[in-house]
Amino acid sequence: MNGNSNKDDYKKKEENKKSPPPPTQPVLPSSRKTPQMAIFVWLLVFLSLGVLFVYNHSRKEYNEWEQTKFEKELSDGNILTANISPETEKVFYIEGKYKSSQPGESAAEAGNGDLLYKTKVIYTEKIDEMLRSHASIVRKIENKDPWFKNLVLMLLPVMLIIGVFYFLFSRQIKMAGKGAMQFGKSKARMIMPSDKKITFNDVAGADEAKEETKEIIDYLKDPLKFKMIGGRIPKGALLMGPPGTGKTLIAKAIAGEAQVPFFSISGSDFVEMFVGVGASRVRDMFEQARKHAPCIIFIDEIDAVGRSRFSGIGGGHDEREQTLNALLVEMDGLETQEGVIILAATNRPDVLDSALMRPGRFDRQIVIDLPDIKGRRQILDVHIKNIKIEPDVNLDTIARGTPGFSGADLANLINEAALLAARLDKKAAGMSELEEARDKVRWGRERKSRKISDRERKITAFHEAGHTVVSLLCPNSEPIHKVTIIPRGIAYLGATMHLPEEDRYTQSKSELVDELAVLMGGRSAEQLVFNEITSGASSDIEQATKIAKLMVCTFGMSVKMGTMQYGSREGHIYFGRDIGKSEGFSEETSREIDLEIKAFIDSAKKRADTILTENRIKLELLANKLLEVETLDGVEVRKLLGIAEKAVVEIPVDAKPPEVKTV
Repeated sequence: MNGNSNKDDYKKKEENKKSPPPPTQPVLPSSRKTPQMAIFVWLLVFLSLGVLFVYNHSRKEYNEWEQTKFEKELSDGNILTANISPETEKVFYIEGKYKSSQPGESAAEAGNGDLLYKTKVIYTEKIDEMLRSHASIVRKIENKDPWFKNLVLMLLPVMLIIGVFYFLFSRQIKMAGKGAMQFGKSKARMIMPSDKKITFNDVAGADEAKEETKEIIDYLKDPLKFKMIGGRIPKGALLMGPPGTGKTLIAKAIAGEAQVPFFSISGSDFVEMFVGVGASRVRDMFEQARKHAPCIIFIDEIDAVGRSRFSGIGGGHDEREQTLNALLVEMDGLETQEGVIILAATNRPDVLDSALMRPGRFDRQIVIDLPDIKGRRQILDVHIKNIKIEPDVNLDTIARGTPGFSGADLANLINEAALLAARLDKKAAGMSELEEARDKVRWGRERKSRKISDRERKITAFHEAGHTVVSLLCPNSEPIHKVTIIPRGIAYLGATMHLPEEDRYTQSKSELVDELAVLMGGRSAEQLVFNEITSGASSDIEQATKIAKLMVCTFGMSVKMGTMQYGSREGHIYFGRDIGKSEGFSEETSREIDLEIKAFIDSAKKRADTILTENRIKLELLANKLLEVETLDGVEVRKLLGIAEKAVVEIPVDAKPPEVKTV
C-alpha cells in the first residue's frame, strides 16, 4: 500500500510539473475601495441631475396673464378650467386651460390641453360671479399648504453647514494622521543613515564636545566591546551652551558618524491643548525607537517640557508635568532597554528638573561654549568655502577680532561680507568687507542717512575722543580698534570700538578699574570742553554701574565689603523657584553696597577728568580730526596722537576707593 501511494504521489507531481500553471488574474487598480466622502458627493451629483431631468420633462409651458387679460378672456367665454388657490387673504393664484380666440383654431383643439394660462389676481365679487355664471367652466378650489416649502427652506442651510464642516474636518483628520486615534502619535521625524550627510568634518570649534561623544559613537558601532568589559554606556547626553554654538549640528554629526537611525523632535512638539497627548507621544516615540535600536533620539529645546516641577504656583498637575513624568519613566524605568541613546539640547540648563539631570538619565552633560580664537579660525575656514574671497584676506585677523562670537555669528559675518561685496559689484569679498561685516554684526550697521546737527555732531566727536584718549593712556585697557562718529544701530550716535589681543576668561581689578575710567571718559570730555553734560553717556553709566556692582557684590574687590558675595541674581530668574527668595543681607548692608559702588564710579570719573585735563591738546586734535574724516582706526589714532604703543601714565590708583562722606 505504501509503495503504490508513493508512486501515485510521484505521478501527480510529474503531471503538475508538465501542466502549465493557471493564468493569474491581474489586480485591477479599480479594486481599491472608494472613500466614503467620494461616494457621498457622487450620490448628491446624480440625485441633483435626476431631479433636474424630471423637473424639465414635467414642466409645462404656461401663458402668463395679467388680471385685465384674464377678465377679458373670462367675459369672452374662452376660459375652460380654473384651478383657484389662495396665496393671501385677497390675492389668488389661478391656472387652467383656455380656448384660443385666434382664427383657424377650434375650441376642441384647445380643450386637449395644448393652451394653458396662469395669473395672479385680486379676487373680487365680480370675478366670482363671472366664474359662477359660466356653467361650462370647470372650477376647482385648492388650498396649497406651503409646509413642504418651508421645511426645505429651513433644513437646507443647516444641511449645507453640516456638509461643509464634515468635509473640512474629515480631510483635516485624515491629513493629520488618517484618523482621530492618531492624535497621540509621535511627531518625531526619523532620518535613516543613508539620508544623513553631516559628519564631524562639518563641525569646527568644538573639539572637546567631539571627544566626549566618541564613546557614544563607538558604542553604537560596536556595543559588544563594551558589554564584554562590563561597562555601561551613558543613556543620555545633554548638550548645553549659549545660543548659536552648534548643539543641534553636533547631534546631527553624531548620528552621521554612528550610521544609525536618528529620531529628531522638538520639545514643543509634545505640548498640546489636550491633556495626555504629550505623554502619549513620548511613549509612542520610545516604542518606535526600540523597534529600530540601536538608534538616537534627539530632543531639541528640552526645557519646553523638562522645566522644574513643584513650582508651588498655580498647582502642579498640568499637561507639561505629565509629559515630563512619562519622559523620566521611559529614560530610566522598569521597561527600558539598551540601545536607545537620548541626546538633548538646551541653553537654559538652570531651569531643568533635577530628576532629569541625575545619573541614569542624562549621565553626561556636554558644555558647548563660545569658541576660542583657534575654534573661530576653524569655523571661518568651514564657512569661507561657500563664498569667493580675495587672496589677501587674513582670517587670523578676523578670528582675533571676533571674541565672544558664536558659530552662528561667524556664519552671519561671512554671509554679510558676501552680500556687501555683491552690493559693491565686486567679484570676491575682501578684507574691508569682512571687517565691515564684523562691525555690523557686533555694533550694527552704519546709518549715514541720519541727519545730525552740527552741535550734536561736535559733542559726539569730543565724547568719543574722550573715550579714546583715556583708553590709550590707561595701561590695562583694551586696544582701540576703531573710533567713529557715524551713527550705528539704534542707540549709537558714535562708537569707540575695542578688540582684545587675545581671549580672556578672567579680569584683574586693575583692568576693571581702567575699564571704568574709559567708560567715564565721554562724560568727562563733555564737561571739560562744553561745561555741560548730555544724555549721550547713559549707556556708559549703565555699563559702569554693572561692572562696579560685580566688583563689590560678586568679585570681592571692595576692601570695605570684603571677600563676600552679596546676592545671587545676576543670571536669569526662574519664576517658579527664585521669585520668593530674599537677597540674603540687611538693608544696612545694602546701603553700604550702594556707597561702595558709587565710590568706585566716582574714583573712575575723577581719574578720567585728570587724564583729559592733562592731555586736552590730544583730545581736541582727535575730535577735530573726527569731525573731518568721521572714522579712524586704531593705527591712525596712535599715529595722529604720537602714541606708538601703550603709554603708562603715572596716575595713582588707590587700592581702596575714597570714602564718601554722608550726612
